[in-house]
Amino acid sequence: MDEQPAMQLRGLTKRVGNKTLVDHLTFDIPKGEVFGFLGPNGAGKTTSIRMMVGLISISEGQVLVHGVDVAKDFSKAMQHVGCIVENPELYKYLTGYENLRHMARMTPGLDPRRIDEVVALVGLQNRIHDKVKTYSLGMRQRLGLAQALLHEPSILILDEPTNGLDPAGIRELRDHLRKLAREQGMAVIVSSHLLSEMELMCDRVAVIQQGKLIQVERMGDMGLSGDGALSTSFEVDDVGTAEQVLRQHFAAQVVTSGEHRVTLPLMREQVPEAVAALTGEGVRLFEVKSQRKTLEESFLEMTGDETIA
Repeated sequence: MDEQPAMQLRGLTKRVGNKTLVDHLTFDIPKGEVFGFLGPNGAGKTTSIRMMVGLISISEGQVLVHGVDVAKDFSKAMQHVGCIVENPELYKYLTGYENLRHMARMTPGLDPRRIDEVVALVGLQNRIHDKVKTYSLGMRQRLGLAQALLHEPSILILDEPTNGLDPAGIRELRDHLRKLAREQGMAVIVSSHLLSEMELMCDRVAVIQQGKLIQVERMGDMGLSGDGALSTSFEVDDVGTAEQVLRQHFAAQVVTSGEHRVTLPLMREQVPEAVAALTGEGVRLFEVKSQRKTLEESFLEMTGDETIA
């Protein structure tokens, strides 16, 4: 069984003059995974994607597609890659089917029946023979996705694919991408500023800031503290006493307080211990709530509350 990652970044770096836009990114993207790129404005997400698909030169490092170096053998590497960077390029005066047929002619050896396959895959059967100028933005995105899938790539790269889509369009796109990863074993790489959608869409995310990799996390772990603790909040009658008690019993944890609430990260089995400590000191409890952090909370912690994009 071939365990080689679909794509590997090894020290990927981009410099323009004295400025480093992307600084030694290194991580692997396996097959069958939806992988997200997150970062504040100017973090280097789009620059990284442009290097990954050969649109701009690499200053240092490598991008390997199934072991093939993009810089050394671009044509062979790109045989495995479908991508949409910014908006899909479409001829609006042609029908959707004519757009796909035109693209198919530029792909040597492509079976014409593949057009019908990708049309069904993205759910455009009912409108594929209408002119693109009559399409909604969501339908154009789906047609662009069909174009990117025509040559049966094993890697799909999308830069901000949900821009301008309404909630229904975003959900459709999300479902399509997860289906491609799950059913066809495709590696899907997505850059987006919509954190809630990335949380629903992605298996893992890479967080980058000022061109550097902060961390790569599995989505199920993004809402957890480093030791697996949950954010636990206690609604109490005496915040001062509650904070003092919790600090004494859980000295290693950071305790924050607000009006009628104290909050700290606790393991699940520590929650009864905290309740017993509080009630033992005469603190009255009205509510105990444990929850994972949202992706947004985790993201803002990692990037220092910088604006996302």
